[in-house]
Amino acid sequence: MATLALLELLAQLPESNIYVNPWKLVTAAVLFTLWVFIAQWIDRDTVVVNTFRTIWNVASIICGTVALLLLLLLPNFWAAIGAFALIHITFTLIYVVHRNGLVIEDDKVCTAAHLKRVMTEGFSGGKKKEQRDVKERVRITGADREVVKIPEEETEREQFALAQDLLFDTLWRRAHQVEVVPAGQASKIRVEIDGATSEREPVTRPEGDAILLFFKKVAGLNLEERRKPQKGQVMAALGDDHRYDVVVRTDGSTAGEKLTLRVIGEEKDYKVDDLGFTDKQLETMREAMNAEHGTILLSAPPGGGLSTSIYSFARSHDAFLQNIQMIEYERELVINNITQHIYKPSEEKTFLAELQRVVRTDPDVIVLPEIRERAAAPLAAKAATGKQIMYVALKSLDLFDALRRWAGMVGNAKSLAGSLLIVTHQRLVRRLCPSCKTPYKPDPATLQKINMSADKVLYRPPEPQYDKHGNPILCQNCHGTGYVGRTGVFNMLVVDDDLRKVIAGGGSLVDIKRAAMKRGGLGLQQQALQKVFDGTTSIEEVVRATRPPKTGAPKASKDRPSAA
Repeated sequence: MATLALLELLAQLPESNIYVNPWKLVTAAVLFTLWVFIAQWIDRDTVVVNTFRTIWNVASIICGTVALLLLLLLPNFWAAIGAFALIHITFTLIYVVHRNGLVIEDDKVCTAAHLKRVMTEGFSGGKKKEQRDVKERVRITGADREVVKIPEEETEREQFALAQDLLFDTLWRRAHQVEVVPAGQASKIRVEIDGATSEREPVTRPEGDAILLFFKKVAGLNLEERRKPQKGQVMAALGDDHRYDVVVRTDGSTAGEKLTLRVIGEEKDYKVDDLGFTDKQLETMREAMNAEHGTILLSAPPGGGLSTSIYSFARSHDAFLQNIQMIEYERELVINNITQHIYKPSEEKTFLAELQRVVRTDPDVIVLPEIRERAAAPLAAKAATGKQIMYVALKSLDLFDALRRWAGMVGNAKSLAGSLLIVTHQRLVRRLCPSCKTPYKPDPATLQKINMSADKVLYRPPEPQYDKHGNPILCQNCHGTGYVGRTGVFNMLVVDDDLRKVIAGGGSLVDIKRAAMKRGGLGLQQQALQKVFDGTTSIEEVVRATRPPKTGAPKASKDRPSAA
């Protein structure tokens, strides 16, 4: 009975309008093949125009499934064919309108100009295009530790070539950061060399998107994510001698996705000796580093090289003899034989709890490149009073602004005074190019202002030179900037017993300044001028780099370290 009921039920199902007629079957097969072809084109094209590939692929599959079911189940063949075609034509037109809004006029499809080109040249564009000649000038190693080879597919070759041009130019010019920023139908290229930012000739928006897509692929980033910041890393090499780590970062905006490439060169191996301390400062710093416990507070304005400095201090300790641990929000560099904890902010686990856990393991050195939670500062000061050397990095306007900020975070004058060893503030000055720097004798009034003898010879960048055709003659070492690389200039406050008494007694920032000034040796410009005298940099560069911030620090007379 059950079998008969099943057969009756099957008999009531609509008969297929396809299988009974071979021509109908061929027609359905042709339409299905056309849908597959369009779906494959959309899949490839979403990558080229840098749009949401997964979303369009899912929509394509849904539309195709619905259309196929209608083709099989509708009793009228021509109605089924019409429904199948309508669904796919509508979906394809929606995608075409979307993708045409992302590209320049010449790259739009299904327009009058595009159809005219197809009529005259065919879909292949007339004669078959020769494969673009692409050369590898920079060897790129991706996040998967595999060398990126020259692709065979034309679109990927174009991406590879554009990325090669940008990266080679970046490394050749010694730039330490480059940004590809969307701006309408173009993408701006901003290059930062030795702290000075300039703009290169912009590229078209599709070219900018192609560069972005290439670096997202090789850095192992999510190609579908265009809003949230993403970060990855690749390695670039010029020949066998020059190798660089390149941090790849993407950020979403209303204008589009921005790409930032940060080049890490020699600084990834820096130690304290390489930062720019004077001999006397270096000797004092070494004594503090070898102390049994205490806080070394490092400070700088944004972009002042603070991350490089604190990593250099961590690298300067003997990791085989000492237990060194870092707590970071983001890992900038990998330091061998040092435990680097990555803290991810969450409600379940605070930075304070992470610091407590690390302190309980009783390390010799704790490094904090950043403290965002105010509550963690008292624990850091307490740990530095006991057994640990504690390195803390703070962004600040000047040396005493750093002291004020740290005092306000610690909140207890006695704990602050008992733990603090040294406070430093740094700026970066550009080094004069050794190949083209020019000696000169300043006017006597200038030398008198800086307490130098009248016969002192200083150095500066050369005057612009031109050939007989009026073209500038550029130094091949510095490319005409007059500077090669940067070095740090440090202002340093050593907390001795006398100064510790002033801090512990709740003295104001004015009292602390007064006590510190009695010993002399303070002043950022005073330290920077030493690099002018030995020919490292120029007076103009010192004035630029040590200029007080426009915002200015709060009045010191109203600030006391014990309360903020």
